Amino acid sequence: MERLYASYNGHVEFLIVYIREAHPEMLKEGHKTGVVGRPDNIDERLILATECVSQYKFTIPMVIDGMDGKVNSDYQAAPVRVTITDIDGKVAFYAGRGPFDFRLPPVERTIKKLIANKGHMPPPPEPKWSQPVNGLRLGLSFDPEKFALGEQVTAQLKFENTTDEPIVFYHQTGDAVKRFAIGNDSGQTLKMEPGPGRGSRRRRGGPSPVQTIAPGKAFETQVEGKIVAASGQDSFTGGQFHAVYNAEVSEQTLSQLESAPGPDAWTGEVSSGACTVSVTSPQLEGCIDCHGGADYMHVKIQECTNCHVGQVGKPDFDLKPESCGACHPRTGVYGRRTILGPEGEFNMASKHIAGTIEDSDCLQCHDHSKHQDGVVSLIDPDSGGKDPWTGSRTDFCLACHDGEPPEGVSFPDKPTGSGFDKMMFLGSQLSQTKEGCSYCHSSHGSPLPALLKNLHTH
Repeated sequence: MERLYASYNGHVEFLIVYIREAHPEMLKEGHKTGVVGRPDNIDERLILATECVSQYKFTIPMVIDGMDGKVNSDYQAAPVRVTITDIDGKVAFYAGRGPFDFRLPPVERTIKKLIANKGHMPPPPEPKWSQPVNGLRLGLSFDPEKFALGEQVTAQLKFENTTDEPIVFYHQTGDAVKRFAIGNDSGQTLKMEPGPGRGSRRRRGGPSPVQTIAPGKAFETQVEGKIVAASGQDSFTGGQFHAVYNAEVSEQTLSQLESAPGPDAWTGEVSSGACTVSVTSPQLEGCIDCHGGADYMHVKIQECTNCHVGQVGKPDFDLKPESCGACHPRTGVYGRRTILGPEGEFNMASKHIAGTIEDSDCLQCHDHSKHQDGVVSLIDPDSGGKDPWTGSRTDFCLACHDGEPPEGVSFPDKPTGSGFDKMMFLGSQLSQTKEGCSYCHSSHGSPLPALLKNLHTH
């Protein structure tokens, strides 16, 4: 498990703290790390943390909590918690415990605020209050106060007791997003929708829906969601909008509860003050907005026309057949093999095709039609690159290495060794295995002669 925090020191710094294993019973005999069950010492925990970094490709620095679990205890971090500190070392954001309260939008908003204010956290927005109803008044604020349509926002609700006696108050969390009225002077209306897998539902370990508010005190809660255009509106014009939250608790509502809060519970209808928010039109996303992850194949090549033709979302959108060399000299992207380039497999001591490799050479064996979806397929060499290969690996190799290569495939005039006719291999027991020829030979290049693998390392 990890805890992530950021501090501001002229720039934003992130750190992951590896605290302890959530399910050590899954570490059984034969586990590839060699650690069984919960680690007995810091060396075993170091092994598991290293495997975690390797498997999930973390680029954020990671440190390890001691076996005494002090960091976990100090931050109450298990199973996961995000803490952000400002330039003065003060906590600017302290998330609820995960996984239910692991939410990235408030983390992103906090970091943006720190950057915009030179490392200091600005004061929270002042709530807009209503007049009290039966001793209870309601305040509303939004974070952020300026956002784009469709962006995730947080509405902060404060129910304040203005009387000299405690108020027993029931807050209906299940339909909280439906209780917002948002509109502007031009008649446009907006609504709040729950965010992905979130909304305002009560989370495990969260506050009770029935609260006792002491005199002069307030009960605070948050509602998260996306602000979108209400149905039936064809266009949207950005600008200032006014948002009001309406809360209602009736005797009928209280009577339907499994545990009634008592006859003195607050009832009535109270609305917040009108909170003004600035809503802008959403920015159109470019290709790199979705395909620009830190470990994705498009992060370094952002000119789509290098590899693609046609229009995105249309039937003519496709991958150029001559685009193999645009990606495969690079390493470190989802385990993609380095085929071309100075460190590529076709630049090793022995390689499958002599001379300079062109994109057309790749298409002698590979089908590119589904490659943008991550699918690497073989084609039938005898079909001229038109039909997919459906046979075994051995038969695929022998499509060329049967002494009569297909059209467009040629062998050197003066081969070394036993030649290129490998039909005798069919009689061996190894030819019937799944690997076939690839059990001993690499497909593109090898540091050894004749594309051989070093089987002694397996």
